[in-house]
Amino acid sequence: MEGKKLVSLILLLAVTMSIIGCFTIRVGGKAELAASTEEGTKIAEKRCWYALWGLIPISDNSTDSLIPATAKKVRVETKYQVSDFLINIFTMLVTIETFSVEVYEVK
Repeated sequence: MEGKKLVSLILLLAVTMSIIGCFTIRVGGKAELAASTEEGTKIAEKRCWYALWGLIPISDNSTDSLIPATAKKVRVETKYQVSDFLINIFTMLVTIETFSVEVYEVK
């Protein structure tokens, strides 16, 4: 019985740690930002990597390289996808986590 409680506690802690963090995505580029309600076509996406559960970016966490110079108006979405969760199950033990960014061009 004691072993089941410990396993349950460890699983709860793992799930909790995988969904919390202080991730920062720097939104930039020359295009105008569209309202979140405007529809668009996805033009780019990337996964950002962080150490210490989101405190320190260890990859480029900016959208500057994702937004083409020809885009006039864009919408940026940050997402915690299923793939991020699956990666983080293994990497969070060493405090490394991921978060996804998608850029949509709005006409």
